Amino acid sequence: MPIVDPDTCRADNLERIRVYFDLIATGDVDALSQHWHDEIIFEAPFSFTGKPSRTVGKQPVYDRLSTSYGLVSMAFSITEIYELVNPDRFLVEYDSNGRMLGSGELYRNSYITLVEMQDGLISRFREFYDSQRCAAVFGPLLGPDH
Repeated sequence: MPIVDPDTCRADNLERIRVYFDLIATGDVDALSQHWHDEIIFEAPFSFTGKPSRTVGKQPVYDRLSTSYGLVSMAFSITEIYELVNPDRFLVEYDSNGRMLGSGELYRNSYITLVEMQDGLISRFREFYDSQRCAAVFGPLLGPDH
């Protein structure tokens, strides 16, 4: 396997992250899943249920996101990407702006997410957001176990 320059690795990963966030707005979980490592870890440590939420593996993450993305039309705007020492790790700050598909209710939130890459794919997506905003809109639709 060829040795990859850390700067090249970082630049490639940054581009992949930008592409991924553009895809989120489409709600196309099939397209999103093409950017996931087989053993992806999706985490929301401060979920609105009050308990940490961790989903591991491509199919379980697919199932989880299919449920929530089917409820809302949303766009994400990246406000900042912080490059960490490891060229496969980034902190991403972004905002969401969306509407619930059933009710038309607005949903907006702000996020900070640790994104880790492995072999050019997202291997970890650890998302922090205002769980009270999320609970107010998604809670009645998803129930206490989401």
